Amino acid sequence: MLSDAQLTGDAVLDLSKVVQVVENTMDGTSGAIYAIYLNSLVHSLRQQSSHTSTATAKVWAAALQQASRSLANYTPAQPGDRTLVDALHPFVETLAETGDVKKAAEASRKGAEGTKGMKASLGRTVYVGGKGFEQVPDPGAWGLSEFFLGLAGAKGVDDGYEIV
Repeated sequence: MLSDAQLTGDAVLDLSKVVQVVENTMDGTSGAIYAIYLNSLVHSLRQQSSHTSTATAKVWAAALQQASRSLANYTPAQPGDRTLVDALHPFVETLAETGDVKKAAEASRKGAEGTKGMKASLGRTVYVGGKGFEQVPDPGAWGLSEFFLGLAGAKGVDDGYEIV
């Protein structure tokens, strides 16, 4: 459990602990995608740390972009496929452009919201029959955007969210 782990303040070491939790507790395709992405992120941060000792927004953005390129080797998911990538991509790109985690989290939420009404070409929704899923965002994209909003210090409200 992550709650039992002593965090060191070293981004690479602490993120490695998160990876272990993901690998041991998350099942399904999302668990595999998170494990691949986070392992690549750890690797990218290690490479970045050889050039700098401070994990700035710029360092994180570069590592996140590299992890996204690595993830593309394992999944064809792109923005517009109604998957968690619809929230991940805008977060990574906005962080790279602005260096602002809150703006990146807002972009992630907008990406997740954009999956409403989107026809799925990948992910579990492709296999789910029936109707109604078009009226809600993709669960994977929504969950990831919630994580990013939490990371940015945001809290959800009934009709949106508020950055605090």
